Amino acid sequence: MNPILYTLLYLLLRPLYRLRYGVRIEKGPLCEIREGKGALVLAPHTSTKDHWLIAMALFPHRPTFVVSEHFMANPSLRPLMRLARVITKKMFCADPPAVLNMMRAAKEGNVIVLFPEGRLTCNARTGYITAGTAQLAKKLGLDVYTVTANGASLTFPKWASEPRRGRICVKGEKLLSGKEMQSMSPEEIEARMQAAIDHDDAAAMTGVRYRSDAPAEGLHGILYRCPQCKKEFEIASAGKYITCSCGFRAELTEDYRLVGAPFSTILEWYDWQISLLDLDAPMETEATIGAVDGDGNMDRHAGHAHIRLDRDSFSFEGEVFGEPISFVRTTESITAFPITVHEEFDIYQNNRLYYMYPEPQHSAAVKWVSYLDRVTAEHRAAGSQKNIHEQ
Repeated sequence: MNPILYTLLYLLLRPLYRLRYGVRIEKGPLCEIREGKGALVLAPHTSTKDHWLIAMALFPHRPTFVVSEHFMANPSLRPLMRLARVITKKMFCADPPAVLNMMRAAKEGNVIVLFPEGRLTCNARTGYITAGTAQLAKKLGLDVYTVTANGASLTFPKWASEPRRGRICVKGEKLLSGKEMQSMSPEEIEARMQAAIDHDDAAAMTGVRYRSDAPAEGLHGILYRCPQCKKEFEIASAGKYITCSCGFRAELTEDYRLVGAPFSTILEWYDWQISLLDLDAPMETEATIGAVDGDGNMDRHAGHAHIRLDRDSFSFEGEVFGEPISFVRTTESITAFPITVHEEFDIYQNNRLYYMYPEPQHSAAVKWVSYLDRVTAEHRAAGSQKNIHEQ
């Protein structure tokens, strides 16, 4: 980013975030980064404001962010992305141009910031390192640091429309040196990275209050099954309460505890939902499809399709911009669906981005995401068990 623009943004945002959201920054080893030497910064992606928080922690170094290409399909965000000189990447698929751009950035001595999970999850729990991240880090040859924004997801929940006021602690750590990685296997590097980004915000900020007039507003976007009647998508949320048509009611307190529910935290409820998914019963529905048009903008009503997901594959049969589109992808090749809570989940196919708006309830997107997360966890567990037997 242009240094003048970056400095102006820092001078504006740093005091604003400190006063409004209680942001504290512990640079620690980040102070070791030298101008022109370059570095690779990994961060758990738990909130929509992670880019700003990491940029503040790295100042005066100007970060080169690797971001999802879908931001460029938003005409209001596109100019900002270009000003920030980001590297765009297609999520959960091979993207050689993005890798080449990262290699160029490393040779120029830039500080490259990467969210190695490849998506912002809806429940603020970090996911798995995407395949190839360890090999990429080794190829770049840069020292690797981590920046963790504890409390960011509690301040800016993905499922909520309004932020809360509480505390955010941004902390920098050094993970590996470029020299150290050269003698390590990709598996060893990945294990170190995974351990570094594994994060649970609610546990890290236990007891901190996040003030809001409506702390539970929007929570039904990720908690879709009632713990009392077990029905799906009968849940509603307003003010500080989450309720069901059966009469169930629970309160979300400002320290993110659930009162009146059989679970004490949001993650416990979310995990209970996932445990009840029947992976032997395929999911399928009609969906409105969003896609990028000829002007590079996302058209949220580009077509329609019948979509289906089971343990082994995801299938799509429909029409986009008047053109018949049909494809089948293995679940192992997809690994995860990014999500916009209450709206859609998305996937790349042949380097083209598709948004899936499940009908008649767009909020059902979270169930599709959860289903694939369960399947991916099974694949990983099976792969680990196979490696153990082979050894």
